Amino acid sequence: MTSQVLAIFYLNDMDHFIKEKLKIKYYVRYQDDFLLFHESKQYLRYCLEEIKKFLKKENLVLNQKSRIYKSTNNFLFLGRDRNGRYAKYRDVKRKIRKKKYLYETGKINLMSYMTTRMCYSNLLKREIKDS
Repeated sequence: MTSQVLAIFYLNDMDHFIKEKLKIKYYVRYQDDFLLFHESKQYLRYCLEEIKKFLKKENLVLNQKSRIYKSTNNFLFLGRDRNGRYAKYRDVKRKIRKKKYLYETGKINLMSYMTTRMCYSNLLKREIKDS
């Protein structure tokens, strides 16, 4: 319960900053995890730097997992894929093998393959820690 209260207390100002100053229309936050959606990758880069500056004033920092993804890339948010389904371990192994095959045959680029690996790796670490 404490982490929920602290997230609300510390990040409420950030919510207003993102919506009112940065004019991000599509923004989702759950505790300390958040997503911003915008059609311009350039503008998202600008927003990322501005958010870092804003959080620095609050003595907070973003973790190393913070990055900009294409909405068509595979990413996980709160343990769910972009379609809202929970990622399951046996699905994870199958999807990683499929992505590896697609990379090895030249059908996807290295970034797409590595993004998948990092997302699922972080998810599995979190599940093991929570167990």
